[in-house]
Formats: sequence, structure tokens, C-alpha cells
Amino acid sequence: MANGRGNSTGSGQIVTLIVVAIVLAVGYVALDMYSAGQMDMLTVETRGLQMISALSRYKQETGSYPESLDKLVPAYTPTVSKCPNGESIRYAVAGGEFRLSCPKVVFKQKTYGYESRSRIWDG
Repeated sequence: MANGRGNSTGSGQIVTLIVVAIVLAVGYVALDMYSAGQMDMLTVETRGLQMISALSRYKQETGSYPESLDKLVPAYTPTVSKCPNGESIRYAVAGGEFRLSCPKVVFKQKTYGYESRSRIWDG
């Protein structure tokens, strides 16, 4: 009977170790995705600030925002900023306000962007 009990205890410990290893692996993957998302959000904000500055200067000179970011090149900015995935930053203008955004930034799934009305980055 002592051997039966020892095997049962040993099996329980192995199962516990496997569960702990799985939880740690999942936690590592989630942390890695979070860290990458944070870096991408910072990239979007840094590049977006260049576009916000160019848009502000354009509006000061013309009285309104442009229909597209391409209208800013080369007088207000050398190029249209890119999202972390390589696409140009998305731009939408309506009612005297604009939104800049990049897809798949937050946890590589959600859009992250800036609203000129609220002056807040969100995602």
C-alpha cells in the first residue's frame, strides 16, 4: 500500500507542475503581447504627433483641415507617418475635427487612435 500511495502523490505533483508550467507559459505570452502593444502605442503616438503638428499648421494657414494627409506633403511634413504595421496612418475629417488611427495596435487586435475633439489617444 505504501507504494500505491507514493505513486498517487507523485502523479498529483506532476499534474500540479504541468498546470503551473501552462499558467506561466500563458502569462508569458500575454505579457509579451502587452509589451509589444505598449511599444506600438508609443510608436503611433510619436508618429501621430508629427501629423497633428502638421495638421495644426495647415489649419492655421488655410482655415480648415485637409481632405487627406497627402495634402500635407511636402510643405508641412516630409511624408505621411506610418503605423507600426507599415500602413499609412488613417485619417478621417468631419465637422471641423479629425481622427488619426492605426489598426491592430492594442494587443495586436484593436485600433489605436487620436480624436482632435477630445485630444485623447484611445484604443
